[in-house]
Parts: sequence; C-alpha cells; structure tokens
Amino acid sequence: MSGQTVVLFGGTFDPPHLGHLLMATLAHEQCDAPVWLSPAPLPPHKLELSPLPFSWRLEMLRELVEGQSGLEVQALELQLPRPSYTVDTLRYCRENFPQYRFLFLMGADSLHTLPSWKGSEEMAEQTEFVVAARSGYPFEQTVRQCRKALPQVRVKLLEMPLVDISSSWIRGRLSRGQSLCGLVPPAVEKLLRQAVQANS
Repeated sequence: MSGQTVVLFGGTFDPPHLGHLLMATLAHEQCDAPVWLSPAPLPPHKLELSPLPFSWRLEMLRELVEGQSGLEVQALELQLPRPSYTVDTLRYCRENFPQYRFLFLMGADSLHTLPSWKGSEEMAEQTEFVVAARSGYPFEQTVRQCRKALPQVRVKLLEMPLVDISSSWIRGRLSRGQSLCGLVPPAVEKLLRQAVQANS
C-alpha cells in the first residue's frame, strides 16, 4: 500500500484496552500505514449507555498509544454535528485530507451489522475495510453475508489472534472491584479509576 494510506480506527473506547492496542498495532504493521484512533463523543448506537465523558476517553486513549510508533489519536468527530455516524467521519476525512486514502478498521462483529449502518452503501463504495476476526463471526461467512446486502464491499483480513476483551467486561470487573491486570496498562487504569470516581 502507498504511504498515502491511513487506517481509521473509530470507536467508543470506554475504556480503551490492550485489545484495541494490539488491533491498531497489527493494522499499522500489515497495512504499512499510520493508524488514526478516533474516539466518538456520543456514539449513535450507544446513546442510552452514557459512556464516560469524551475528554476522559480521549486522555485514556492518548495514554494507551503513548510511545507506540505509527499510532495517533485524532479527535476528528469533535468537528462534526452530534450524534455523528461513521459515514460522516469518513466523509469528513476524505474532504479534509484529500492527500490520504482511508481504510476503516473494525471487528467482524461490526462487519456483520454494517449493512444496517447509516450510509453503508456510500461507505462500501468509498472505503476498504480492514477486519479483525471475532469469536462467533467466522470471517469468510461474515464477508459473504455482508456482500449479500453490499456486493461492492471490499474487505481485507487483519491477521491477529482472537482476543476476547471488551470494554463492557472491563467496566464490569471494575465495578466489582476485580483486577484489571493484563487488560489495560497501569496508566490507563489509573485514569479510568479517576474518571469513574469523578463521574459517579
């Protein structure tokens, strides 16, 4: 891939964890391109969940990628009306960074639901997706299913081990007073505990 490629990794990142870091790092290596991690201020599909404030999630994400070559945190969605959708973010990137070709990084569970996303046809026409395997979503089968609704979708498999870590599971462990060792870096855990205390 050319040096003008950028991999966009959007998400709630509530909190960002080592699974996110592994996924971003492998995308950087396998796509030979920088990865922009972009937290969503208020994800449309999670409006009822009241995630931690954007400023805390942005700070935790910056801490997660500190010192990691090729990974950058970009607060892109602050430039967009809320709630913003992935199609809006990708459109903003194409219009404001025309020198780059954007790929979009996601898990196979997200690819499974892609046909129901707002603007999915535009995304399928304009963007290539880099997809990580997820438990319960066999890659080839998930791609075939997606192509029934979006025949033009372009997908590249991200080679990575199955990492069954989710932000919601981490939040649950935190609420039960259980260890987060091996799930988030110590600096992120410190910020997470401060954020939860400040917003409880």
